[in-house]
Amino acid sequence: MKTLSRLFSTEGIRGPALTLLSASGIVMVIGYLALGVITRLYTPEELGIGKYFVTIIALVGTIGSLRYEDALMLPKEDQEAAVLIWLSGFVVLLSASLLTIASFWSGRIADLLDFPAIAPYLPLVPLTLICMRSGKIAEFWLVRKRAFRHISVGHVSLTAALVTGRITAGAPPIHANEAGHIGGFIFGNAVSSGLFIWMCLRRSAADIRAALNWRHVIQAAIRYRRFALFSTPAAMIGALMGHLIVLLIPFLFATEAAETALGFYGVAFAAIAVPTSFIARSVAHPFFISAAEAHLAGNLASITSLVHRRLAMVGFFPVLAVMLAGPDFFELWLGEEYRTTGIYAIYIAAWLVLGSIVSPLTRVYDVTEHQRLDFMMATLLLVSLSTASILGGLSGSVDNMLIAAGITGTVIRAIQLVVILRLAGVSWRECMRPYRDFLLLSLPGLALITAALLLDNRWATTGALILGTACYFGLAIWKERLFGNL
Repeated sequence: MKTLSRLFSTEGIRGPALTLLSASGIVMVIGYLALGVITRLYTPEELGIGKYFVTIIALVGTIGSLRYEDALMLPKEDQEAAVLIWLSGFVVLLSASLLTIASFWSGRIADLLDFPAIAPYLPLVPLTLICMRSGKIAEFWLVRKRAFRHISVGHVSLTAALVTGRITAGAPPIHANEAGHIGGFIFGNAVSSGLFIWMCLRRSAADIRAALNWRHVIQAAIRYRRFALFSTPAAMIGALMGHLIVLLIPFLFATEAAETALGFYGVAFAAIAVPTSFIARSVAHPFFISAAEAHLAGNLASITSLVHRRLAMVGFFPVLAVMLAGPDFFELWLGEEYRTTGIYAIYIAAWLVLGSIVSPLTRVYDVTEHQRLDFMMATLLLVSLSTASILGGLSGSVDNMLIAAGITGTVIRAIQLVVILRLAGVSWRECMRPYRDFLLLSLPGLALITAALLLDNRWATTGALILGTACYFGLAIWKERLFGNL
């Protein structure tokens, strides 16, 4: 029991990260098992429409609170931090009100997006925004209070409710179309947000209630205006980078082909980006707190280098494994119709996983108050990715579009990573060392997968993928002495 208490302590990075990563492990198991069911309940076209709705929510959610909740870690006193809860909440309600007005023109907006199938679901965006951002604000307060076990419960509840809603709506006797897929997403976020808010109020209701003061709210809006002026546009650009393909496909391809392509791409995205984003978010919360403290103490470089190494360790082998075994594995897991998803995954795996490494490290911009640099870098990266994706899409091939986006996305994410690490003071040698080390540790697992591919049997390939993954992570945990050094 003492060992477990030490491992899952609320102090430093190790305990919080392990607490949140344990929840991420449960989330990934639930998500991966459910995805194999969901792809058999919904057509690729229905999944494509659902993916487009989630993309819209991700984009408006990024700016819905003007990122004021990101400042919750900075005030020394809880009373001052609690003011930011009210500020963020008021901004979310204002954003939802504006979106409600805009929803009266849903048909016209859908036509402008060149995706008419989304029109019936646009009026649901304001409600979904309130659910998601209010839960996120409460989650950030729990991070400040180091209530990482509570956060873990919230993450698991989100995935469990989401997949339950989607499977229930898609299975007999309901047999819902994309409405069931979208409804499950809203249900999951409503359950999770309600739980986060309840845990937040149970812990700090008196402090939050006492912080409601209009003069203090206005002062906080001015004091932390950099988050609204620079972090919000940068976050929006980052979200656009992650969802750019979804927005561009309807403009570049015919409606039916676009819906199918969005379905295959959405499943590939969910299989790679969703679990890696859970891991990134699990590390981001404790890293944000520890990085702020480390910056004041003058040792930001060491903690940033360590977190970068751990993130690279988690993401390195899966990228290479998907590039080798993706089509066979996806066909066996999701059904024969979804072999194309495995091919799409090959194109985008490196880009998405590298993005999951960069994402939590962007907190370096916040703790060093270089939000302007964050915005400039994000703008440069978005322009590059947009240009490559559009040029690839103009060829008339979704494959060419994804190849162009995958290569460009990988390159620009690597540039962003180097900029962040150098800003934190990490040496060039320490920037590159993790990838050399983990490439060597990957070789046995990659050799096993390569040998299985020669058999031309998807069961053999999938078995080799599982054994190779276990081999890699076993070697990595032993080599890194993970539980002793994190």
